[in-house]
Amino acid sequence: MKNVYVCIASLFLAACTTHHSHITAHPQARVSQLTQPVNITGKVDQVLRSGILGKSVTSTVFIYFDDVLHITGKLDRTGFGELPGISYQDKRVSSSCNSRPTGPRTAELSCIVFIDSQRVTTLVMDTKRNK
Repeated sequence: MKNVYVCIASLFLAACTTHHSHITAHPQARVSQLTQPVNITGKVDQVLRSGILGKSVTSTVFIYFDDVLHITGKLDRTGFGELPGISYQDKRVSSSCNSRPTGPRTAELSCIVFIDSQRVTTLVMDTKRNK
């Protein structure tokens, strides 16, 4: 019976391990019809969890307009997501993100950024899993 408790405790500890990965995006273009030019950058924070049912990755995207956070949200388990944001210069902002694998432990995440439903730029982020 003591072995069963030790086994359950070790499974619980294994379920709580996480690995973080911070990646910064490089904007491909900065086109805008705003009153002032805007610098749009982003990053993705990935958390790799190992648990009883295997490994899972949770990705959270952060998109900044002139170094101020305007769009944030979690992607689904396949790396896709429609992310709403807070307004910028009284205009509605949003982003559509998707990822594609580029190797056994790497992926490319692309986020198209919209202001008032007009495409402004595409951020491309290369992600790499830790361990």
